[in-house]
Amino acid sequence: MRHYSTRPSSTPFRKPNKFKTSLVAGVSLLAVCEGGGAQAQVHTLNYSQPQGEVNVFQIEAGDLKTALNAYIEQSGKQLIYRDDQIRGVTTMGAAGSLTNKEALVQLLTGSQLIMRRDSSGAVLVVLDDSHTKAGWQKIAYTSDAEKAASLDVYEEDEQQESTGKVTIDEIVAVGSRRAQARSALEAIVPVDVIRGDDLSAQGNTNIIDVLTSVIPSLSANREPISDAATMVRPVNLRALPSDHTLVLVNGKRRHRGAVLGEFVSGVNRGAQGADITPLFGAALKQVEVLRDGASAQYGSDAIAGVINYALQDDPEIRMISAQYGSSYKGDGDTWEASGALGTHVGDEGFAVLSFNVKDASPTSRGVQDGEGTNSGAAALAAAGFPVADPVVVWGSPEVKNDYKIIVNAGLPVGEAELYTFGNYATRDVDGSFFYRNPTNRSGVFAAGGNVLFGDTTGDGGCPTGPLPTSSFGDAEAFINSAPANCFAFQSLYPGGFTPRFGGTVEDYSATAGVKGEFGFGLIYDASISTGRNDVDYRISNSLNASLGPDTPTDFNLGRQVQSETVANADFNYPVKMEGWASDLNVAFGMQYHKETFEIVAGDLASYEVGHYIDQGFSAGANGFQGFNADVAGKFSRNSISGYIDLEADITDQFMMSFAGRFEDFSDFGSTVNAKVASRYNISENFAVRGAFSTGFRAPTLGQSNLQRSSTAFSGGQLIEQLVIASTNPIAEFFGGGQLDPEKARNWSMGIVASVGELDITLDYFRITVKDRISLTSADIDDASRAALVAAGNPEAATISNVQFFVNDFDTRTQGLDLVANYKKDWDDYGQTNVTLAFNYTDTKVTNRGATIGDGREREIEDALPSTRATMTFSHDVDKFNGILRFNYFGEAYESLFNDSTLPVTTDALVIVDAQLSYQITENLDVAVGAKNIFNAYPKEWETAGFTGRDGGFLGAIYPLNHPAGFNGGSYYVRVTANF
Repeated sequence: MRHYSTRPSSTPFRKPNKFKTSLVAGVSLLAVCEGGGAQAQVHTLNYSQPQGEVNVFQIEAGDLKTALNAYIEQSGKQLIYRDDQIRGVTTMGAAGSLTNKEALVQLLTGSQLIMRRDSSGAVLVVLDDSHTKAGWQKIAYTSDAEKAASLDVYEEDEQQESTGKVTIDEIVAVGSRRAQARSALEAIVPVDVIRGDDLSAQGNTNIIDVLTSVIPSLSANREPISDAATMVRPVNLRALPSDHTLVLVNGKRRHRGAVLGEFVSGVNRGAQGADITPLFGAALKQVEVLRDGASAQYGSDAIAGVINYALQDDPEIRMISAQYGSSYKGDGDTWEASGALGTHVGDEGFAVLSFNVKDASPTSRGVQDGEGTNSGAAALAAAGFPVADPVVVWGSPEVKNDYKIIVNAGLPVGEAELYTFGNYATRDVDGSFFYRNPTNRSGVFAAGGNVLFGDTTGDGGCPTGPLPTSSFGDAEAFINSAPANCFAFQSLYPGGFTPRFGGTVEDYSATAGVKGEFGFGLIYDASISTGRNDVDYRISNSLNASLGPDTPTDFNLGRQVQSETVANADFNYPVKMEGWASDLNVAFGMQYHKETFEIVAGDLASYEVGHYIDQGFSAGANGFQGFNADVAGKFSRNSISGYIDLEADITDQFMMSFAGRFEDFSDFGSTVNAKVASRYNISENFAVRGAFSTGFRAPTLGQSNLQRSSTAFSGGQLIEQLVIASTNPIAEFFGGGQLDPEKARNWSMGIVASVGELDITLDYFRITVKDRISLTSADIDDASRAALVAAGNPEAATISNVQFFVNDFDTRTQGLDLVANYKKDWDDYGQTNVTLAFNYTDTKVTNRGATIGDGREREIEDALPSTRATMTFSHDVDKFNGILRFNYFGEAYESLFNDSTLPVTTDALVIVDAQLSYQITENLDVAVGAKNIFNAYPKEWETAGFTGRDGGFLGAIYPLNHPAGFNGGSYYVRVTANF
């Protein structure tokens, strides 16, 4: 991970091994900005221009850096170079009437430097060993003279390998629409940059785990037995819910996922964020994490920040990688193959196809539940009942048929560039649910302490009494003693049953656009994007008790589908400002955004109310009732927005930006937001920066419209829960109502410093959010039930608990982010890089309504560790590379099974990862490594006088939602081929 930031171009923030940039109307450089989904690109330097277009150059011989700065001034074009690579280099100069390229070739002749263009067209001056770096192409010369001159500029050494020190990956523009190359260390607001090769050089095979292991302000819990969240894990930035972070791909808004976190713990309960699992390291050039409020720039959701996934765009890339890993326990085997294959399209275009295939076996870290009021599986097994061991599986789910494809392509056409990118992904997920005990599961096996018998004919005569548990033989004899007209589900599941829940997640997206520059200097980018996330739910090893003996055991439960279409028109124009150190960059544009959330009904048997309901049997697939035809439907809205973004260097040291955005939603009206940010370079090695913005998040269509039934654990018992719309009369009875947008204010201030080879950024942030939306629950007691039924809500008669979304609390989140990078060159002994990243985040509920209780308040405040840190050591020598990483997780709070009567405080934990790789040949390397090499686990939980090894708590012995997970150590081996 590299941290950089933005400076005024006229006074470079000089730092060895970073790009020096200057703002001029110049060469094409991809600016990854969504801008209502926009990307900006400057196109004015076109090396296919006629050779007759010349400038008069008068650049004296001498220091190359001075000469390059003179070239920039005399040509009016932009260059990107690194101070350390040109330090001490001299030039013979350039004079006369020359094309821009001819002048630059003359300046570089006789040095070890060459011209190079990245895939977006940016002109780089780099050492000759950089040609193997992804994303760069050698410039095609347009005359024999220039080609001959280039031979003195570029002398390839077959024995020299790319060091990876120089990389366009360090250039970012997320958070700014300015058409200028800037590194992350130069940014006006804090940005994390993780390069593609760093993403691929980890043992983690999931992009979520890759990012959270290197960025401490990001976190993602494991979500065992959390319904749909087991299939789509939510990701937090700065301890805010997953839907408070905007996700972009190539600068374009990515569609959100179809899953809502209904039964997750902590801050993500009820969140509907983007599903980023379809993305993977081999397909990415870099990932940029903007840690600052950006709703005024990008629209809804960007309260905590923005994550932009820049896709691989190197036409020369040919890479295939295969990895196998397993846990120390011997489960969780994972097989993965991935690759990226690039090709040239025409003279300057590119196309890259990336793929990923993976299968992951499940893990199990619980124990068999002992004697207890709910389970008691150990006692039943001892009595001979056919009971699995363990009956409840606490661990990672099984993931099969996990296929991902991503395409990225661009083609210059005249003065414009056509581009397109998209993805398709599918995966099957299968996980455990809670155990149903054959002695006491109400509505299935028991009623009032007795075995629940169904009468198929109405003749009566069914036995009465509890199920004998002293021996399985006695229980079997009791069930078999019933007359032929009587049935009990103990005959179908004699040892009880544990449903298996999962389904198929299918995701695709496509974007097409055109960008370029009009002759008078106006840069444009027009695009349209569409995306869809489709979750098809299934449950097996279950039943619909109300259907009696005819019940199926496997059900298709229905689907949730999120579809979005986004159209953007974005523009950039530099305005000359007298007395200012740079032009005023004026960016403006519009966006149209249509969203659709769809609920598709499941099999009839998954929700059908059978005629045995009158005999006390529960209706619907047990564990997760299917979506019925009454709640199925499509729910849509659209929004239109416009924005303006201004940025300039007022003086050589002071830079400032302003953004304003108006957005109108069809379902709740309009909102206006603004942002102002500035940076002051006190010296060449020290700068301060700060920003203030307002923001918002619109309630998602899923939060406004989701309705269904399922099962949860509360007060030591499994209960039936109903998720209902906030405007449902039952929800309104408990304080629900029409959802409103959340409103936010974001303050940040920080410092940027460079001392020798040490880079440091320290940023303070403060985020206040009013009217936060969360999923709340209410128990229906006898008095409430009677009142609801009397008011015309008969469904309340059979419900124990309801959940619904509500605007009912305000929060203040504040903290610090510290990032330090240090590099040491040991000459013949290689190079060492050290990165320290530290995050402290504190959240307080500053106001709450009646639906937010003490337990929920503490979850919001303390469910995630307030302190997180990572330290990574990387050393390269000859053909070896070693990586050692420490991940620190501070204390956190958890309410076990989301039950506030079972509070748990987790201890701090340190996880250590290690990897060693060796380059066997020029095109083949192998890596071996271990995640959590010392096999550390969270401390086994203990609460209310019980531990996880006691009975009645379903065999869960570790905190279930610890960000470090509870699978223990694992190892892997990876082989990578480049060709």
